[in-house]
Amino acid sequence: MILVIIERSVRKIIEFILIGTIVFGATPTYAQSNELLQSRIRLFEVWLTTLMNDQALRGVSVSLVQNQELVYAKGFGVSDFEKKSLATESTNYRIASITKLFTSIALMQLVERQKILLDTPVVEIIPELRAIKTNGYAIEEITIKSILTHTTGLPTNPNFLLDKRGQNSALAVDEFLKGLAQQSLLFPPNRIHKYSNLAMNLGGLVVERISGLTYEQYIQEVILTPLQMQSTLFPKDSKNTVVGYSRIIGEQRLKNEFPEMANVLGLPSSGLISNVTDLAKFISWHFRTLSAEDQTLLSRATLSEMQKVQWVPLPIELYPGVVKALTFVANSFELGGTGLGYLREKEFVLHSGGLMGFASELVMDNQNKLGVVALSNTVDAPVYFNHPQSISRNLYEMVGRVLADPKTFDRPLLYAEYENFYSDDHHWHYYVTEMGENLILLNLREGMPLARPVVLSKVGVDHFVDPNHEGIYSGEFSVYFQRDQNGKVDSMIVKNNKLYRKE
Repeated sequence: MILVIIERSVRKIIEFILIGTIVFGATPTYAQSNELLQSRIRLFEVWLTTLMNDQALRGVSVSLVQNQELVYAKGFGVSDFEKKSLATESTNYRIASITKLFTSIALMQLVERQKILLDTPVVEIIPELRAIKTNGYAIEEITIKSILTHTTGLPTNPNFLLDKRGQNSALAVDEFLKGLAQQSLLFPPNRIHKYSNLAMNLGGLVVERISGLTYEQYIQEVILTPLQMQSTLFPKDSKNTVVGYSRIIGEQRLKNEFPEMANVLGLPSSGLISNVTDLAKFISWHFRTLSAEDQTLLSRATLSEMQKVQWVPLPIELYPGVVKALTFVANSFELGGTGLGYLREKEFVLHSGGLMGFASELVMDNQNKLGVVALSNTVDAPVYFNHPQSISRNLYEMVGRVLADPKTFDRPLLYAEYENFYSDDHHWHYYVTEMGENLILLNLREGMPLARPVVLSKVGVDHFVDPNHEGIYSGEFSVYFQRDQNGKVDSMIVKNNKLYRKE
């Protein structure tokens, strides 16, 4: 069921499997009958395999949710390279800053239940915050909303180690509070956006003091258990977390030698461990809540407010009136910005994460009710630091958009005999598929292959050209397909290079 990155030949390592609904019910029949969907899944898997080989990625797991159904979930590569343990849809990764979504939900639950207000000064709950060096700024202006919108004025990371044991024990909290005296406000609160792990850890402490539960107890009892997210854990509870890998030295990708670094930034900011099927449940809850079908954790109104643009990230201090105006524009045109625990990018609501050896991305399209998750145990890849961002976007563009377009469901492929992956096993890696009613050629070594398709027109038997091609091959870009003795397409010639079909 799993793709293992061991051999160079993509023909040998590609194994296509559509995992049915693992969490929410039976496999949707349209996923099995839609020819274009099947071809796009194969395109995604071949592209991801090429990326993993090129970038020496160890392991990747992905999932795709449509509305409240887990349509696709799969693991690629290895969770432990030395042991050759395979990555699966059930492999647990450190999800890093995606943890902040859970902390933000906890804080908004307390707001919704009128335990605190968004405008409540944090020093009223954590008086120890007064130990911070203010640099003349008003510490009382740091509110719950400041934490959630990353506008506290605090630094991104603390300059002291937080919870080295992976537990939010009383001793660890004491150490954290003592360390506050070493911190300084960099900016006046509520004026400048600066992403802050330190501030989100204060948010976790607010949850503790208001609820009377430890942070772990609250997240487990109030959020994870109701959502039946049994595989989402804190480090002290996990025994099967995937091995993380970091830099490449020479031709060797190094195993992460600092396993506790994921705990150093603090549990409320980056401590959770999860897998793609559990996070699919999290996405499904979002869609249910936004449809007013489920208000168990939050009301529809509160979740919608959380996913609005609350602040436009700005590099310089501006007057509040200007910020307010720009925020209105951002909300109107979806330009982006920081919401209450969420980031907004055009039509997507999302959050990513990165720690030594791990990278993650969770993306939701609320309009089409599509959600994707990508988790990896490799970071600091040569091309992308956060390669799950590229992986999640390609899963969305290649597969998700087909699911969102009902016009694709009853139409058979026009060029099914040409559809496939073609390679010379060295430099050239192309995929031939359809877009609209055209045959297209995709370069699998591009980050977003669908963004730059070569659109082909048929001019003869097994002969296609791109009349609009630019560059050295302008006006003469040709693709010739060749067949074996049985009449099956087995190769193609592109730019005088012969590429063989890989089943």
